Amino acid sequence: MDLTPNDEQVSFISATAKWCADNLPLDGARSRPPALWQQLEAMGWTGMTAPGMDLDHATEALVLAELGRHLAPIALLSTAVTARWAGQPGKTALALLDKDLTGGLVRVFDAPGATHALGLVGGLAAITPLPSDLGGEPGLDLTVPLAHLDPAPPFSPIGGPDAGLHLQLLAAAFAVGCADAARDMAAEYAKLREQFDRPIGWFQALKHICSDSAVRCEVARSQLYYAAGALDAGDPGAAFHIAAAKQLADQAALENARANVQVHGGIGMTDEAAPHLCLKRAHLLSFIAPVRRDILLGEAA
Repeated sequence: MDLTPNDEQVSFISATAKWCADNLPLDGARSRPPALWQQLEAMGWTGMTAPGMDLDHATEALVLAELGRHLAPIALLSTAVTARWAGQPGKTALALLDKDLTGGLVRVFDAPGATHALGLVGGLAAITPLPSDLGGEPGLDLTVPLAHLDPAPPFSPIGGPDAGLHLQLLAAAFAVGCADAARDMAAEYAKLREQFDRPIGWFQALKHICSDSAVRCEVARSQLYYAAGALDAGDPGAAFHIAAAKQLADQAALENARANVQVHGGIGMTDEAAPHLCLKRAHLLSFIAPVRRDILLGEAA
């Protein structure tokens, strides 16, 4: 399998990176413009692999990783899945559910403007209608509004096992992007911050931290590319490859985000600095479509 992006995919990545640089700056992550979602829809990112779009999962993963680098709205993940497997128009929020849907609390992320929410139930993607007045308050990830439904409404499965794999793949792509963002932020700060009349990046201990972050990104990205290709090819081992991609991406995002806070020193612990945004996004992504241990160990039936 050739994991090198082709010319068309490189064009998608370049166009996405340029648009995000202009419209999704990290320093504005907590106060995104109200029209942002309409802009994302106009760019076609809310349903790239929906019927009629004819884009493969590999291209989608490349683009979502770039969007994840800029901490794009988390509902892009759930909206893309419902567009592909349920033909659901409009915005779909992301739900985190208990395994047993007979009751309990459901956390709904990025609900404003959404008509439905999507979550995983026993590995299967499922959706439910949302109340029209469901809003949200700041939660773990300060860029994502959080609302609650208690008790859980009824959810309807969509798309079979592949829909759940699709969500896990896209969450892995977002995590790879988050790891990239933390790596870049740490490296840039290491070039600018000076101690003893030289940039702190000159010191070997900081070089090692930044180098390890870069290695984690490349490992996670390579597995993401392979997993996306396996899903496109209908590989019977796609579930394992996607689980491995999610595991490596979550690890890279969390460890790079922590390293970024460390590189920033005292300022990295403050709310007005940006490193904590990557760390909180990484934690949130680790709860989305989490990896099953039996799949990673090759014990799944």
